[in-house]
Amino acid sequence: MTKIKKLHHKRLNFPPQDAQTLREQIEAAPTDGLHDVLKPYQEWPFVRGDMYHWIPTLNRFDETMADAIEKYKLSGLQESDFDHSTQQTLVSMLHFSRLLLENCINRNLYSSVDRLDSLLNTSDPEVLECTLRLLLRASQRWSYQRDLRANQALMSARLMTLADPWHTKKDIVPHADKDTAESAASHANEFRLLADDKNTNLLKAHGGVVRYQFFRTAEDVQQMEAEGAAPVDSIAVSLDTRKKTGDGGSHRRTPSKKSHSHQSDAGRQSSTLSEGLVSIHTPVCDLGLDHTAGVSAQMRQAFDKLVAQHNVPRAHHFELRHRIYVALAFAAGDSELRYALLRARIYAAAILSQLMNEREFKNAFLSREPNFTADIIGVLQPEVHAPLSVQTAVFLALESLLKQRSEVSGAYVALNASANHGVLMFILRKAFTDVDGPPAFPYELMSALYFFLTAMANNMNGGQLLVSAGVVPVFVSALKHTHSQQLRSIGRAAKLLDYLISSTSSTFPAFCSANGITTLVDRIHSEVMSAVAVSDANPEAAADLTSPVTLPRFPDYPKQLYRRREILAAEQIYLLKELFKLLTHLVQQPSYNDRLRNLVETTLPQTLRTVLNYPAAFGSNVYGMAISISAMLVHNEPTSLPIIQEARLPETMLENLEKHVPYNSDVIMNIPGALGAFCLNDVGMEQVRKSNIIGSVLRVFSDPDFVRILQEGDVTGSFGASLDEFIRHFPTVKDQAMDQIIQMLKDVLAMGEADSPLVRLNPGNTFLLRTAEEEELKSYYDDFYGMMLESVTTFLEGLLEQRAHSELFMERGGWDLITRAIKSPLLPFGFVKSRTFESLHGLSSTLLDTSAEGVFRSLFKVISEYVVEPVSSDNQQTWTVSKYLELANAAALSEEEYKAAHIEIHRCISCTGAIALATYLINGSGGGSLARCIKVIDDVLPRDEFKQLVGMVCDAYCNGIQKAVAIEHVISTLPDAGDAKQTEKTQSAKGKETEGSLSTQQAQPMDVDGSASVIEPYKRTNFVNLGEVAIAFTLEAGDFIECMSNSLRLSTAEDPGVPKVIAEEISDTIVHFVLNMLTVCRNAERTIVGAQLIDQAMVAIMKAMVYVRHRVYVKLRIFVRFIEEGGLQQFCELLESTWDWAATVPPPPLSAPEGTTGDSKPLPIDPDAKLRKALETTLDSMLSILSFFLDGEPIMECPEYPILVVDHDDNRRWFRAGDLIVGLRLMALPTLQKIWESPLLVYSNSGLMQTFIACLGPIISAQHEARTTGALPGIRRHLPNLLEGHTPHSIRRRTEQRLTSPLLSNAFEAFDRAIGPSQTSGQSTTEVEPISLYVTELVNMGFSNEEANT
Repeated sequence: MTKIKKLHHKRLNFPPQDAQTLREQIEAAPTDGLHDVLKPYQEWPFVRGDMYHWIPTLNRFDETMADAIEKYKLSGLQESDFDHSTQQTLVSMLHFSRLLLENCINRNLYSSVDRLDSLLNTSDPEVLECTLRLLLRASQRWSYQRDLRANQALMSARLMTLADPWHTKKDIVPHADKDTAESAASHANEFRLLADDKNTNLLKAHGGVVRYQFFRTAEDVQQMEAEGAAPVDSIAVSLDTRKKTGDGGSHRRTPSKKSHSHQSDAGRQSSTLSEGLVSIHTPVCDLGLDHTAGVSAQMRQAFDKLVAQHNVPRAHHFELRHRIYVALAFAAGDSELRYALLRARIYAAAILSQLMNEREFKNAFLSREPNFTADIIGVLQPEVHAPLSVQTAVFLALESLLKQRSEVSGAYVALNASANHGVLMFILRKAFTDVDGPPAFPYELMSALYFFLTAMANNMNGGQLLVSAGVVPVFVSALKHTHSQQLRSIGRAAKLLDYLISSTSSTFPAFCSANGITTLVDRIHSEVMSAVAVSDANPEAAADLTSPVTLPRFPDYPKQLYRRREILAAEQIYLLKELFKLLTHLVQQPSYNDRLRNLVETTLPQTLRTVLNYPAAFGSNVYGMAISISAMLVHNEPTSLPIIQEARLPETMLENLEKHVPYNSDVIMNIPGALGAFCLNDVGMEQVRKSNIIGSVLRVFSDPDFVRILQEGDVTGSFGASLDEFIRHFPTVKDQAMDQIIQMLKDVLAMGEADSPLVRLNPGNTFLLRTAEEEELKSYYDDFYGMMLESVTTFLEGLLEQRAHSELFMERGGWDLITRAIKSPLLPFGFVKSRTFESLHGLSSTLLDTSAEGVFRSLFKVISEYVVEPVSSDNQQTWTVSKYLELANAAALSEEEYKAAHIEIHRCISCTGAIALATYLINGSGGGSLARCIKVIDDVLPRDEFKQLVGMVCDAYCNGIQKAVAIEHVISTLPDAGDAKQTEKTQSAKGKETEGSLSTQQAQPMDVDGSASVIEPYKRTNFVNLGEVAIAFTLEAGDFIECMSNSLRLSTAEDPGVPKVIAEEISDTIVHFVLNMLTVCRNAERTIVGAQLIDQAMVAIMKAMVYVRHRVYVKLRIFVRFIEEGGLQQFCELLESTWDWAATVPPPPLSAPEGTTGDSKPLPIDPDAKLRKALETTLDSMLSILSFFLDGEPIMECPEYPILVVDHDDNRRWFRAGDLIVGLRLMALPTLQKIWESPLLVYSNSGLMQTFIACLGPIISAQHEARTTGALPGIRRHLPNLLEGHTPHSIRRRTEQRLTSPLLSNAFEAFDRAIGPSQTSGQSTTEVEPISLYVTELVNMGFSNEEANT
């Protein structure tokens, strides 16, 4: 089992106080005291829970079961009995775990199935039955779990053994009473014989025989002979054999015709061990057992004797032991043991029906027992007098068997489900006969019956059959029962009625004919008044209106968070919920309005007013449904509003909700609908306008107690849409509602301050950890402010769909308040990846159509205010890379330093969020163009401020990328906690890692020696969080810069473009950014981090100058400025210096020469492998960029090229593309020449060579150079080496003056000869293959033929 690490769920509602108390008792109790804690809970005493509440309990159970399995060696067959305490503890844990699965949501969290697999090997019948019962309930959820299919293969064989027939018919039926129907029937129902207590003596006299057949294979013989004649008591039972055979106990093989030996009787034993069929048929009385010992001890005695006597292979031990247990139960006349084994048999078959599909179940099980379903239903007949526990097992099995389509019709026929006199109706009428008496059946049987009826109503025609049999009057009569022990059963009857009415059209007429409406209303009134009496008798009832959260509680004991105390009993709450659900669904159906028109004339309005007047008793349960029913009564029949107002129902609701909104999501969602219903006349409208109901409800968004409640489903979105509809229908309340919304946003902003109560309640993942205790509590941290902000933005997104509402919201400054919320110091480290950010993005997209200028103005304001300034010597507010990494050791910081670091980190988080929002809006709504989103940029920011904003983001990126790369490398090199081997390896290679790791200052801020020693988990968490902040800022700022550069496209028919003046200024800023990035790369340390920094810088440069959409081309405006500023020369210089650095790294060790033996010494560890790989990746990126620039195609394909050729501000032509391409290639030739001569190119990887050849290809082929005129002014004056000619000959002539090596000159000559003078000078010559000539030139320079061809 994998320990459940999900300690809570963010949508989790608070559990009842009693459930929380029980959980604490279970966690605190010693192992031998668990039974005493769990024993009182034979029934589920709480309202429906959540498995997330019980994760610590499940983990405790799992550990306890693991200890018992290890102690009693349950990986194989159990060899010794449980002690009394262990047996009771296991039974109690298994029983309570089953109750959790039956009464909690999120059941897929259960992950102790491997423990249950081991417990199947037990010899204790009670533990086995509880294990199977729990497996049956868990198997119904296996489709949601990943690790259960592996267990299925191991368990299926043993489950088949437990579900096999016991072969008692041929021994018992002939001795049965000749007058009984069983002996006269053509088919004898074995289950009826076994379940009837009057057959105990008959079974004792004729059933105590061990019957078992198995086939001993040749492999079994060889294995047993290899083991020798082992003593009987040393025979070990292991699951390994079962795994090898693929069968855990039901190992059946078809007998071989060539070798068939038959052994029988207890007194015969073959002298030689041989393969073949072995049959065991031994009466228990002939085994010579010690009858003074217990049943388990007698079983082991018989097992040891039969194994030794018949040489039973290990693969068959489980099945043999089970057969012995069955025979002992018959021989001892122990009916309780027989019933326990019979229930286990039924449960095992039911589990198989869940695990297998229809074909597998039919072939594996039904082929041997085709009448299984009908036979177990026969146990339910009243004349059988079967124990109620066996009948419970039958109903649970039938629930699972309905999954098998082939068994459905047979089950309905055997039950006589459509007849009023069938066995099913007999049991139902018996269950609800006595109106005032206690239940006729125990809780377990009633639960099993309810589960079966639910499955039947959901299966094929089961619901119609139930209605035809007359089940509706029975359920209506059940609503009249008054005994306190019947409350849960009455609630289940109401739930079944609800489902049948909604799924079967004939149910509602039958319900009305049985006077169901009046009975339902009367029962609701009775239960409500009973609950009021309980509340009035409870002096602490009013205290439940206060907050369920104690703010300073978290630092002391976080598990205590979120609990509530229920005033009413769980059974009464359940009944009230089901009754109100049934009434709600009836009122919601328009087709039922005629029958329900007179509901307002009953006691229902007064009952609803009573519910609304007692929020402490009903607030968290049926309060919302009472509001919904009140609204639907008015909407269905508007003339009933005066009657409801006369009952003071609206007035009561408004008064109580103004004082306190119950902690329930249904209440919040139903309030707008109720307000709309009450405002249908002037009296109701005046009541709503005088009240502060909208403001009171909106306060839930800033209330910490509602944080989790508002995360349930789409509560806030539905509430926003409902409130929007209410405001549209009643526009007189629009201004009042908008004022309340603005006030709500201000309250939420206050909760995001540094001194907010949320910090004391739960700090969330917003602070650097300083102690190991904080690391342990990390899983309890919740992003309360983020969830609060998510709820608000989701609500606003639903509210502001109408343009009129969004315009009013923008006018009142609502969006400015939202952007102020982004500046909160309580945002989590991973803000841009959170659901909160997604909600903000959705809201901003909604408002973009209303006022794009207003949206961007607020975002740009946050960016301008919070963007990180560039690092400088006189700026003490920002960190160098090493100082930033040292923040991971937060415990070493003073309180002032810690607070200052927290402020600066969250400034970066806020800036990242604002940058990301702006980028996403431009890319999403504007297609990547700012001009499409904003018509006039000056309406958002003045031109100078906008340019300064872009420049600040660019400068911050240059600073942030260094932190991001450094900390990402640190995180990747950190050893796992407690990983001593990794520590040793790191320390041994410490001396040779000068260039392969971070510098001493940067590698490990906590370790002065720079070693990557084992660090505390909380420091590792801090590293991850700091890395998340730095990396997120780098990514989002890089996307923002790319977005700004994309927006500089010149005006076209499709894209208006950015005004020229602004575009030129932004172009200068981005070019300055690219040049700064090149400077950062030149100053990078010669370490792995430096190589990775250069590689990441290349990505940023590509994003700034290359447009990537459906086509790829350069952003010509920026690219031309980049060339004019000498950017390409700087790029080539950086490439040369990086190449020289890579050339200084020693080459990898040579592989062992051929012919060496395996005894040769292993190759030494290459200490420079990581650095070499990082440099090769970096050089490949740089050469890829260079090849892209030299290709010419991205320039010629640029849509801006024709516009740039035509016009410029100073009325001069710019250039021709061919001139630019020639100039670029001339600038790059010296660098390419140097790389070609470098030995690094020889031993580098093939990918680097291919990328370099890609740079040479366009130069050699003179691609796009023929289009140049060679005589136009413009940019050519910035390129002094640009030639007047445009042919390869002229390139060669001018280049020869600067190249000292003849390589490229000879290559161009070869190309000249290949294309022929006829294409250049007009002279004819013989054409020669260019590849052959190029290879010849390479051979002449000293390369081998193989190298030249490569």
